[in-house]
Amino acid sequence: MRIERTSTPAKGLLPSPRLAVLRSPVAIMILGFSLGLASCSGGGGVSTGGFHVETCSLGCTNGTEGEQITCSIIDTYQNQEISILFSNPVDLFSVNSSTFQVVNVSNGTSPPGQFFGDPTNLRRLIFRPALSFDQNGNPIFGLEANTSYSIRIPGEVQDGFGPFIQSTAGQVNQARVECTIRTSLGIIDPVPGSPDVVTTVDVVTGYDSNGNANQFDNDVVVTNTPEIEDVWRQTRITFFFDDVMNIATLLDPSSKKAPYITIEVDDDGDLATLDRYDVDGAFSFGVDFDRLETYLYFDATLPLPSAGPNAPVSSRRVVIIIPSTVQDLVSNSVAAGGGQRSFIPELSTLQESLLPPGGEDFTVSWPAAGSNEDGNRGGAFWGGGQLAPGIGGGSGRLGDLLVPAGLSLTLSTDNQTFPLTTGDGFLLNQVADILGNPDPSGFPNTQGNFPDSITITDGVFEFNSLIVESGGSIRFEGVNPARVYVRGPVDIQSGSVLDLTGAVPADHDSTMVDPFTTLTTPTNAASGGDGGFGGSRADMASNAAMVALTACENDPVAMVSPHREGYKGMGVGREGKKGAGLGGAKYPIRLPSTDTATTGAQEVGFNVNTIFDPFTLDTECRSMMVGGSGSGGSYATAGGIGVASSLAPTSDYPGGTNNAADTPGGDPAEVGLEAAVEDNQGYNVRLLRWSKGHLRGGSGGGGGGGHPFGAWADGHNGSSVNACVGPLSNFNAWMDHSGARGGSGGGALHLTSGKRITLDGVIDARGSRGGEPRNPIPPVLCDVDYGKFATPGGGGSGGAVKLQSIVVDLASTPGTIDVSGGRGGTAKFWANSLGGDGGAGLVRIEDLAGLSRAMAAPSILPFDPSDSSLSWVSVDDGQNPLDGPGWVLSNQRPDAISASSSCWMKPPGSILSLYFVEDEADPNTGPAAQMGWNMNLRYNTGSGTVTIPFRGFNNQLPNSWENEFGKSLGTQGGTVAAAPIVVRFQGALATATEDYCNLDLNDTSTSIVPGSVTPWVDHPALLNGFLPPPNLMRYVIIFDNTRVAGDIPRQILDQVEGIDSFWVRVLPD
Repeated sequence: MRIERTSTPAKGLLPSPRLAVLRSPVAIMILGFSLGLASCSGGGGVSTGGFHVETCSLGCTNGTEGEQITCSIIDTYQNQEISILFSNPVDLFSVNSSTFQVVNVSNGTSPPGQFFGDPTNLRRLIFRPALSFDQNGNPIFGLEANTSYSIRIPGEVQDGFGPFIQSTAGQVNQARVECTIRTSLGIIDPVPGSPDVVTTVDVVTGYDSNGNANQFDNDVVVTNTPEIEDVWRQTRITFFFDDVMNIATLLDPSSKKAPYITIEVDDDGDLATLDRYDVDGAFSFGVDFDRLETYLYFDATLPLPSAGPNAPVSSRRVVIIIPSTVQDLVSNSVAAGGGQRSFIPELSTLQESLLPPGGEDFTVSWPAAGSNEDGNRGGAFWGGGQLAPGIGGGSGRLGDLLVPAGLSLTLSTDNQTFPLTTGDGFLLNQVADILGNPDPSGFPNTQGNFPDSITITDGVFEFNSLIVESGGSIRFEGVNPARVYVRGPVDIQSGSVLDLTGAVPADHDSTMVDPFTTLTTPTNAASGGDGGFGGSRADMASNAAMVALTACENDPVAMVSPHREGYKGMGVGREGKKGAGLGGAKYPIRLPSTDTATTGAQEVGFNVNTIFDPFTLDTECRSMMVGGSGSGGSYATAGGIGVASSLAPTSDYPGGTNNAADTPGGDPAEVGLEAAVEDNQGYNVRLLRWSKGHLRGGSGGGGGGGHPFGAWADGHNGSSVNACVGPLSNFNAWMDHSGARGGSGGGALHLTSGKRITLDGVIDARGSRGGEPRNPIPPVLCDVDYGKFATPGGGGSGGAVKLQSIVVDLASTPGTIDVSGGRGGTAKFWANSLGGDGGAGLVRIEDLAGLSRAMAAPSILPFDPSDSSLSWVSVDDGQNPLDGPGWVLSNQRPDAISASSSCWMKPPGSILSLYFVEDEADPNTGPAAQMGWNMNLRYNTGSGTVTIPFRGFNNQLPNSWENEFGKSLGTQGGTVAAAPIVVRFQGALATATEDYCNLDLNDTSTSIVPGSVTPWVDHPALLNGFLPPPNLMRYVIIFDNTRVAGDIPRQILDQVEGIDSFWVRVLPD
């Protein structure tokens, strides 16, 4: 409860020396005195003459004789009051904008302002121009700068009829006042000089029987000597300024934040060290224009922290800093530069407690009420009185991954840094939620040297949870296969995509000389093989006669080491040429080498047609020969054959075929798959085990071959025999083409969840289509576009998808998983050639819930109903012993790692911060109860189950369990000795109570204070060093079943049946 007060002066304060004069009986006229009223008489006596103006702050003449009154002062200030002294007391009810007229000369409007009388002299009437503040706190003056205003007070002698200002005796003003002023002097300081500031707080002087503060000394001035102690944690901090301040320098009224004044907590109380954090709260203000004072108030969002657990030796302090940028209306800085002051809050009345309250016995599992298990972020077995190792799911060291609707996220399997940022497409930089080991060289500036970022270079992504919302997608790209381990459930929602499709080659311009040296390979899906390059154009460097041809055609080129055959694609898993599509043949083999004759050793054939002269339809000798098309890449099934097919299958001169030979498809025998069988017996490669090198993306399709389609021979006039090939026939122009590229293989994905995979969206690992010629463009100089004649490439094969979880739930929609090969490219319009289609990839599913291949296959493309896609789909459901045991515990990390996390937690009540108790005894040999945190292991070496503490003395090992095996988290390829059980702790500061089991750290609508989430540390006491100090904590327990030779865990985890009695000691504040 906050005690609200309406009093504004600080208790026991003496008036500011600067205000002593201002608060005298004539204080209200301070501005008037400065402008010439020093000779005015005071008092409220009654004149024996008529009611008239005697003088004013504008240097008025006297109206005793009834003559019109003028003013001697023209140039004034924007915020200057206008004071009129009458001969008798003024009836304020007669004063209004008609009897006292202030008018903007340029537009005829009346500025806002206020009329009032001087309570110390009833004959004095004052007009005060309005002063207000905009939404940013900037002053708005009633009188505009450098503007002329007419001042007119009607008088009976000059104006005849009223209304008029009257005296309290009913007399009307006799003489008119008629003046014009100009606001050319800027702003006048209402209180000259630098403003003073006093800060006040409420001090606790007594508590009730429950420890609640109930007696206070209010409005105590904060001074550095002596320093104020026992300040109420719910105090309002008041700043009293003896001037009208520029509010914009105090606060932004819209955000209620102060731009310059800071209120911070110094946790160790040492003001010489800059280890402080801001106090969150809201500022407000008030201005007393009568007293010329400004009040600034600060109300903390949460109660201030207490004096701390180390008081009074090193009491926590609240530090207030008022810089010189705090200014009054005329930019005078606060006196003495403001400065720094501090106070000590009251002591905490709370006692040490345990987190979770009473300790954790692991009896109640998620989602039952009262459970502390964060079931959305864990896969170990929590319940029945213990936490036991799960089957897998990884450590979750990268935190949560939530891909919102509409976001297309790309993750590199070769170089990807976490946390993700706006550069990855997120609206905000993601909160660092990184779990790892101390690294003083890599993270020298974090508490305990724990990491706050990780760069993944091996394609292994370990998340707490994975959700891809409808309309969202994740694309995995890079050389390494994508391996995604999720501690908790995976939810790929309907309308979302995990994208591992092969990269589609750009449409090819066949005038390109050498695709191999010219094209840039697009980044492909994870581990997917690249498509082969198309063949090059021919080298005419040695045939000067051909090079000299200058007809408007595709000119001959000179190049080094031409490779006219299409290139073979990249093999499965980017390994050599395994199963890759073959490149199309160059065609024909021999080309003109010494002259332009169409006879001799060269093998170019010609057809008589008009297609290259569409405007005059002249018949011409043109080659219709086409190179070989690339074939499809293979994987589980063979790649398709590449087929060359000219629009004219045979040539007229000389007679022969215009088509290169068919290109055999990629051979799956090179991949090394075992024969497909119903019961999975003998499977090795088909199991897609990364540790065996078998998790591989699809193979690439072959590139198209080069060819001379459209080469032109002269001599044909429509009737000559042997006109195209003969002693009188020569090449009129040379035209040849490079081939299009092959399609890319689909990528490889291994997705594991420690709890459940729900796949309502799509995992798309299709191979890409083969390359094709670019679309025609209008020729610039010639009749024909000569860049549209590329031979097509073969399609890439489908990739590989492996799913593992206790439950794998596939949507029944066909194509929920798609490992189809990409279709072969087409020649589009200039030929009937087709690249070979890519073969199907592989799918492997392992669960424990009875999913069979017959159930899964209809959701997977391609689909063969005759045998439930036996050739490319295998399922081990754990229910049929003939098929295998289902998903089983691995002995290699990260597959061997399982973990469970608690919900965020704090002690009951309104807790501002937590102090985590340090170990009070040696963590190796001391009593278990004197540790800062501990838990029990149910330990069985073969002689029965015993319970031993994890930390401190036990009678089973020479050291504590923690010291015996360490506390380092193991990672694949890691260099540290890894522990079989790893515990980490994380803190955060929340400003409200909410569902602590369902907090999204990247959701800005939660009460988590930005910047307060700590790295994961290996002892909760390390959380004491983070600012702001957390008032929430959660923990994760990680089990590592790795048994690689030389690795610390080996068989040890088999001796642990489970964990119980987990607790952390805290001092709540």
